Amino acid sequence: MIIYNTTYHVAEGNQLDFVNFMKEKFIPKAVESGLLTNPRLSRVFGKHEDDGYSFALEFTADNMAALEKWNDEHSRDVYALLLKGFADKVSGFTTLMQVVRL
Repeated sequence: MIIYNTTYHVAEGNQLDFVNFMKEKFIPKAVESGLLTNPRLSRVFGKHEDDGYSFALEFTADNMAALEKWNDEHSRDVYALLLKGFADKVSGFTTLMQVVRL
């Protein structure tokens, strides 16, 4: 299982709009294909909170092939929604992780 995590930094004053956008538009569009599942949005606490807020959005994919298919076929449309709504108010970086069974 692959964890697809993107951490976003949201400009001060936009955090409630961002969370609502994620819940109502971004996440439903991202999981529409069935390639990404189990969405989880978390607030990230850190030392730069005076400059805005950070959130981590996590999905799972069955394997790298499914994630690559999502990136090739669906990601442009999903991220276009984010850019349209928040352009210069949000920045982010993505981390890919693989679950290690204990």
